[in-house]
Amino acid sequence: MRLIFIPGFGETQRIFSQIAPQLPGEHVFVENSDLLGSQPMPSLTAIGYARMLVDKHHITSADWVIGHSMGGWIAYAIKHLTGCSIIQIASWTDPAKVVLPVKNSAIIHWLVRKGWYLNQFNKRLLLGLVYRNKPSAQIFGEVFQNLIDSPPTYVINQLRIILNPLGEQIDVQPEVIIHSKKDTIIRYPDNRVSTVSGDHFNLITHPDEVITAIRPFLTP
Repeated sequence: MRLIFIPGFGETQRIFSQIAPQLPGEHVFVENSDLLGSQPMPSLTAIGYARMLVDKHHITSADWVIGHSMGGWIAYAIKHLTGCSIIQIASWTDPAKVVLPVKNSAIIHWLVRKGWYLNQFNKRLLLGLVYRNKPSAQIFGEVFQNLIDSPPTYVINQLRIILNPLGEQIDVQPEVIIHSKKDTIIRYPDNRVSTVSGDHFNLITHPDEVITAIRPFLTP
């Protein structure tokens, strides 16, 4: 059994560091910067990126794909293309569940290019207002800093995966959806959900609960 891990917006494989060692099988960790960091991709969608990952990692229906946040959205598109099994953690199948500072993608892209969205002031503001005294504060700060330090092209390509319409209908459903009711980044799903403690970063702060929700599906 092969497990393919896809991190979310601004994340690296570190987001899976608390759960991956406890899961069976061969592990493949996607680094989104490998394919998204070099040039602008204005028409990029989650399905388009999913096709790139399917080709690169030879993903088939025999694989399990585990995605966090944006990574779960990409996993959803990969299941659509290959019929593989997927586990979404703090993710979505309905784009309306994504909480955005503004709804216009062109404005968000402009704010990123100008440095008015991802900057130290906003990082401190969110850490103080949303993540003060929360166990997830450190990982949120790390992810936000990754976005600050990343080239705008890479950040915007990720935003395109999140914001650009898919261009085709997806009718599949994830095998497992894991979510926390206190997630302030992705609203609670309407699907059948395994609810765990914590917030958007539950797989870091409450890994045992996340593992408990996943393990029964991966037992041979």
